[in-house]
Amino acid sequence: MFGPAAVGERATGRFVLDLPDLSDWFNPFLPRFALDAERCGGEVRVMRDGERLVGLLVSDPVERIATVFTRSRAIAEKVVRSRGSYGVYCEFWLGPGGEVYDIFGARLDPERARIRFRHPVRELRDSDIPALLDLIREVEGPVNPRWFEGLPNANEAGFEVEVDGRLAGAAWVSRAGAHARLHSLAVRVPYRRLGIASDLLHARLLWAVRNGVTEAISEIAQPNFASQQVALRGGMHRRGQVYFYRPS
Repeated sequence: MFGPAAVGERATGRFVLDLPDLSDWFNPFLPRFALDAERCGGEVRVMRDGERLVGLLVSDPVERIATVFTRSRAIAEKVVRSRGSYGVYCEFWLGPGGEVYDIFGARLDPERARIRFRHPVRELRDSDIPALLDLIREVEGPVNPRWFEGLPNANEAGFEVEVDGRLAGAAWVSRAGAHARLHSLAVRVPYRRLGIASDLLHARLLWAVRNGVTEAISEIAQPNFASQQVALRGGMHRRGQVYFYRPS
């Protein structure tokens, strides 16, 4: 499914529940990434050096996005060269053509409970998913609706802000033990610069604190200055980078 030539051996998410150290930032989330890819009709592939697992590749056929997790630059280069009509995320800068995403991180504490919100924020319900899909398609483009099946749950929560009865913005948080990842922020153009993104950030961090999380991360594209400022004002700090390589 991935690229003109498949990279690595095909696996199932259940096969890779016990994964080695493959990432500076995402190790706690790798089993969930693999299970989600399989659940959503995507593909999970592993790369080995003898008996040792040295790479994980997950891909989505609807969004046509893949991510490779590996400590090997050679493996990352092979995946990116083979990407075909897929975009690929990886943790290696491989030269011109890569788009930079800064990793923001924060240590969390109960003081989050004192944040004041500018807009009413509520947790998303499964009945909100159709309107949420419309929002994401409008703001971000293609989205795999299967990802939302069974959500929210104990480890995945979404939050929304409505303005004048219309869904103005939404965002998700995923939990893996004491670690959380903030992702999938989307705010409709007419409602930007109203503090909605900040409210959604604080709602997710507060949810994380209440669920025993002590470390949170989020990837934000470098040109997205507004979202980066929201993260910085919200107490997050730049910790590293990942890179995105568009379809060849």
